[in-house]
Amino acid sequence: MSNSEIVLKNWSYRKDGTEEWFQSRKEAACTEIFADLLNNGQIPDPFLDTNERDVQWVGEQDWQYLNSFEVDSALKDLENHELVFEGLDTFATVWLNGKELLKANNMFVEYRVDAKPHLNFGGVNELLIKFDSALRTSRSLEKKHGQYKCFNGETSRLQVRKAQYHYGWDWGPILMTCGPHLPVKLVSFNSIIDDVYVNSQISEKLNATIDVQTDIRTKSQVAIDIEVISPSGKVIEKAASKVDKNGLDSFKFDIQNPELWYPLGHGEASLYTFKVTLSNLKEIQTVIKKVGLRRVELVQEKLIDQPGTSFYFKVNNIPIYSTGSNWIPCHSMKTLMTDQDYTDWLQLAVDGNQNMIRVWGGGYYETDIFYDECDRLGLLVWQDFMFACGQYPGFPEFIETCKPEFDHQIKRLRNHACMAVYAGNNEDYQVAENFGLHWDQNDHSGDYSKTDFPARTIYEKVIPDALKSLNPQVPYHPGSPWGGSHTTDPTIGDIHQWNVWHGTQEKYQDWYKLGGRFISEFGMEALPNRKTYEDCITDKTELYPQSESIDHHNKSDGFERRLALYVFENIKVEGLDLDSWIYATQLMQAECLGYAYRCWRREWRGEGKRYTSGAIVWQINDCWPVASWAIIDFYKRPKLGYYSVKRESHPIGVGLYRNEKKFTHEQAKPVSKEGAPHDYSKTEYNVDIWGVNATTEPLPSTLKIDIYNVTLGDIIESLPDKPVTLSANATTEFVESHPISNDVPVVIYARLVDNKGNIIAGAADWPQPLKYLKFNDRKVDFTVENGQIRLRANNPVKGVEIIVERDVFLQDNGFDLFPGDDKIVVAKDLKATDKVSIRYYQQAKK
Repeated sequence: MSNSEIVLKNWSYRKDGTEEWFQSRKEAACTEIFADLLNNGQIPDPFLDTNERDVQWVGEQDWQYLNSFEVDSALKDLENHELVFEGLDTFATVWLNGKELLKANNMFVEYRVDAKPHLNFGGVNELLIKFDSALRTSRSLEKKHGQYKCFNGETSRLQVRKAQYHYGWDWGPILMTCGPHLPVKLVSFNSIIDDVYVNSQISEKLNATIDVQTDIRTKSQVAIDIEVISPSGKVIEKAASKVDKNGLDSFKFDIQNPELWYPLGHGEASLYTFKVTLSNLKEIQTVIKKVGLRRVELVQEKLIDQPGTSFYFKVNNIPIYSTGSNWIPCHSMKTLMTDQDYTDWLQLAVDGNQNMIRVWGGGYYETDIFYDECDRLGLLVWQDFMFACGQYPGFPEFIETCKPEFDHQIKRLRNHACMAVYAGNNEDYQVAENFGLHWDQNDHSGDYSKTDFPARTIYEKVIPDALKSLNPQVPYHPGSPWGGSHTTDPTIGDIHQWNVWHGTQEKYQDWYKLGGRFISEFGMEALPNRKTYEDCITDKTELYPQSESIDHHNKSDGFERRLALYVFENIKVEGLDLDSWIYATQLMQAECLGYAYRCWRREWRGEGKRYTSGAIVWQINDCWPVASWAIIDFYKRPKLGYYSVKRESHPIGVGLYRNEKKFTHEQAKPVSKEGAPHDYSKTEYNVDIWGVNATTEPLPSTLKIDIYNVTLGDIIESLPDKPVTLSANATTEFVESHPISNDVPVVIYARLVDNKGNIIAGAADWPQPLKYLKFNDRKVDFTVENGQIRLRANNPVKGVEIIVERDVFLQDNGFDLFPGDDKIVVAKDLKATDKVSIRYYQQAKK
């Protein structure tokens, strides 16, 4: 008899202590209380206006969920009947037909319970789950175990294994939800495949040794058939065996010259199909895994002429410059996310030339579709374990609660080729430093229970032991940031560079001296699209930058001062109406992020000189409509910063940086920038220009450079065309310290052209700060066609934004335009009849 799987749907819910049941969302296999209350109109939408304040009572209540389901009497002949709870959020007691089955306390664990003694075969069964308030429970646990320190949210969150962002973050609301957030199912069987692990070992010569490990439970003899299909669709291996008891069945074979999985920009993301069938005269169960074969290494080696060590990923022996984004949960009510949402979001990352996504440790281990899509698209995943910004406990009960979580999640993720590195936590070592906790880096005992930083036991002993046992092929990093003598050491490990925006609030033009070996967090805030505000603010009189509603949709501490600081330091603000302010913040974010990517990518200088190996912006997405560091807002509307990152992450690029030298009046010697508050000494400028090539082949091209008078728009100098060759997988210096006229403000426009005269990369360097610039006559003409927009400028134009009335994805936006270089922006879904307008920096008012 084949196995049976019943997925429970059509839940009912009620507040604990009340009588009336309410229907959950129809056909929903997983749900949560905020989604259900919202669906039934029992709460105002917490994403609208300031409604978040009015729904806080939900998280302070206990809630019950009920499911009634029938079990066919024929299934009684099967020996085993298990209720599988893929995810319960968080403190849950479960009863089946009045009998208590389970007490759960970890959102990230899958629970399996023997249900056979309590099932009603041939009739109706009732599954009741009571969810205790995680907020009240965490506070109770804090009283018992003591208060620990943290950034963001309240301190009691550290006591529980629940998505930490539910407690509120500096970009997200406080929505303490609960419920069966992943499917609950009844699985009935005599024999079953519990797990299939495709354990692949890729040699340095890139040959593959495969061990298909099938974890089986059975009391009778069953047959296992394995079929392996190549990415091109050819069956390359078949095997059959018989087993008669619980345990692992192993099938090993070699593949010479396998079709390997490569990250975006370096080859195909090839996936093999592994089909494992369990049978006993007839098929019982089939498990299919799509698996990419790849060799991944985290390389930390000495550098030729700088201190410390490198920190870069090598995939199939190719050094990879990591350019990408941090990923937070895409929704504060995760069960409202669809598979298509994940596909859309990750396609946006790919369209933005990103090759790495970092799953941040304050949310949850993402759903299967997320990792499946990363495999398919060639996106590397940096996976944090779910600890963020806190001094977590380390007492035995807490660690024992975590161990099943680690085992379950590692087993769930280990077949995914996208997995590049696991990190033990987000910023917990930084918390230890900031609060002066005891942290002896020379103590490698693995037991830190007697210190005030006991969670080191988790990060440096428990997790690495689990990985060594279950998935040793993927590198492990104890935390992020981590490495060197302190967490901000730029010479070893990764850093989170928040001295722009947070910290010392440096000028973003100084990103070049704020780098490190791998920058896994940095960012700049900007407002979202006007349509996003119109979608989340119902009172249209609130649509101005300083309104209470707009302020409510910004959770960053001190954002008014910091945002104003960076905008007014850099951008001429044409008005404080909402449209002008949105454009100013988005242009400022775009300039800021572009500088960072450009400066740091320059330091990928080749073998032994990979001084900076990655830049992962904070962040790509939002969990609700909000002004934040996201480069795409909640409704999937890219900000100008998304396009700036996209341009700087293109496989082929040009980089420019303007250097400044100060001289005394009497001497020709440079002087320090420090000194008198107003320094009127002579200033000279020069520019460096370099090229970027992320491919593995050298690229010949021609470098063209024009220097324009910003104000008048005319060319004051054109450098001779220069044949250049971009080194493979490295940066190549083209021009060093070329002097620039200081008599007038100039913009340097550099581009690489191929042998047919086509521009393959281009960039411009404008005088800083942009607010000092003045422009004379500028005109941008554009035409709208099906699928594209054509633009032309008579003079250099900064920050051209295309605005389409309806939501249409543009392949570029927020770009600079130069005379003679017509711009075509592709927009696949655009129609010639669409209403389109443009704006650009310091556009003359009509």
